Amino acid sequence: MLTSSARKRALVIGAGPMGLETALRAHTRGFEVTVLEAGRVGEHIRQWGHIRLFSPLGMNVSAHAKKILGESLPPLDAIQTGAEYVATVLEPLAQSEVLKDRIIVDRKVVALARAGLGKMGLPNHPLRTERSFRVLAEDHAGSEHVYQADLVFDASGVFAHGNWSGSAGMPALGERKLDQRIIRHPIDVESEAARFAGKKILLLGHGHSAANTIVALARVQQRAPQTQIIWAVRSDRTKPVSEVADDPLHERAAVVDAANALALHPPENLRVLRRATLEELQTVEGSNIIKATLKVWKTSEAIEVDEIISLTGYRPNLDMLRETTVEFSSVTEGTRGLHKALSNITDCLAKIEVNPNDLQSGEPNLFIVGVKSYGRNSGFLLQSGNDQLDAIFAALM
Repeated sequence: MLTSSARKRALVIGAGPMGLETALRAHTRGFEVTVLEAGRVGEHIRQWGHIRLFSPLGMNVSAHAKKILGESLPPLDAIQTGAEYVATVLEPLAQSEVLKDRIIVDRKVVALARAGLGKMGLPNHPLRTERSFRVLAEDHAGSEHVYQADLVFDASGVFAHGNWSGSAGMPALGERKLDQRIIRHPIDVESEAARFAGKKILLLGHGHSAANTIVALARVQQRAPQTQIIWAVRSDRTKPVSEVADDPLHERAAVVDAANALALHPPENLRVLRRATLEELQTVEGSNIIKATLKVWKTSEAIEVDEIISLTGYRPNLDMLRETTVEFSSVTEGTRGLHKALSNITDCLAKIEVNPNDLQSGEPNLFIVGVKSYGRNSGFLLQSGNDQLDAIFAALM
């Protein structure tokens, strides 16, 4: 069983969708709630604010949040961009009477542990649960702040930590040195068109972020035909972006179809390299050019490019949890119990039957929620996260 919520201090890490939804539920149940956010409310979503969500608004907001937002909420069938979702949902929730005094921004959590106990202190012993959590956070100036809590909900997400671009998830040679030159989030290509027009760009990845990006780059190329794009994918499929048959998420289907159409019939100055992995990155002496060496099937190819966009997925930051007894999946780096529940799920819309035990983290009264609980598994939807929170709080009653 999940442990009782008799103690009342709840600390939420992250003020994104799941962090705010967690805080609403905790407040409703009588907790004294504090939310710590490393950046701004909805910081990660702001970084892809130009991209339209795949799911309609009604799937992305809980009943409680809808009640708070009331008539200010856009139509529930609206397909919003990330920026619109932040402006019409997250910011109003954060400024609501329920939450406005409970969110502290510019607080990056760097560590947490049971007070006076590390990972090795009284493991699996009932007395361990009697200790509160001590949470260490820092602001952008480097000042440190300590918080105490009886329950902690980690909703810090995964978007801040992009995967490495090399073979088998390892850094390619030279990648760490050139890390600051690599774009690892789906940049707003349209607003940055002057940066990319007429340049030679290497795009790595064939997930949905890469699909959105290749479509946007192709639009820039139409206006500036001298722009050269190399799209390197590990897949050998003619349609590299995975499709869902009769996809009910029409926005997702449209992006996938558009990206796959470019892969099937690439325009001039767009090359698609299949079964390609990044081997090495080097700077070209005396210039800002990067030389990228890729293994393409059984051959090696060196390409000199102006920009590299690597969208090869994201992974959770586990450092803050090192002194806890949280049990992670060795495969996804999400929570171990949830990984087992998700192991046979192939589409994010599938109904997931989760046992309450699957939501235990291994550290009583510490819950990993939202996309971070999925780890590297990319099948997360906000609707799934709200279902997850409902199950957690039901077990805490």
